[in-house]
Amino acid sequence: MDVREIMKRPIKVDKDRKLSDAVKLMEKKGVLRLPVVNDGKLMGVLTASNIIEKIGDSRSLNLDVSSFHISSSITKNPYTISADDNVKKALEFFRSDYISILPVVEGEEMVGVITRRHMIPLVESKGTIGEAMTKKYSTLAWGDRVIHARKQYLDEGMRYFAIKSQNNYMGLISVKDLLFGLYKFRKNINAKHHPETLIKEFKVEEILTREPEMLDPNLPLEMLKKQIAKKTQFVYPVSNSSKDVAGFIGHHEILLNSDIRA
Repeated sequence: MDVREIMKRPIKVDKDRKLSDAVKLMEKKGVLRLPVVNDGKLMGVLTASNIIEKIGDSRSLNLDVSSFHISSSITKNPYTISADDNVKKALEFFRSDYISILPVVEGEEMVGVITRRHMIPLVESKGTIGEAMTKKYSTLAWGDRVIHARKQYLDEGMRYFAIKSQNNYMGLISVKDLLFGLYKFRKNINAKHHPETLIKEFKVEEILTREPEMLDPNLPLEMLKKQIAKKTQFVYPVSNSSKDVAGFIGHHEILLNSDIRA
């Protein structure tokens, strides 16, 4: 199967638009990355990571978040794929930790886009949820600061956070929560009134996804694949025998444990 058979019409933004326009578009469309164009040509991609890094930087706190432009935050020269490439090539890209979007190009023209989510219906998954889940996550306490989670995400590649209060699981923070939580916080504070103090008081309980469905690790991964393809939820916690968090699973973990259907 070729990429052109699964690619989607790109939801794109111009490099000269404001970062706030991109965040609003991401929230509306339920995506965490966008191709960025200049005069109609692909210039780069804008990801949740780019935005989290920009708006949470202490050096930017004295600026109004509405003043940021997309051009100041993009990843240039992104990985791309041809419409004539086999989808197996796309799967190999998406198994990496840092590629979650592939603009589809023909010559200099961007003709489509594919993401990890688009690959889910094409693959056959192996094993159980517990075998596929990642145990790489951070546990944060109720009252911990959002900027602490941001630092772990950017410096250590931590994508999933379990939030606990007195050892009780209260919910999770994902990249989605960090992105929209930080943006809304920055939008609502006045850059002239001690934002460096306010952001230190911005706590994880203000942005967490509360008590999302916890999955049984013994369930077949194929069962989750059917469920996750239909929902906008990006990640699920996985329970252990004590009904505590054992790990997390999302699109990336599914693709790492799947192959293209024959």
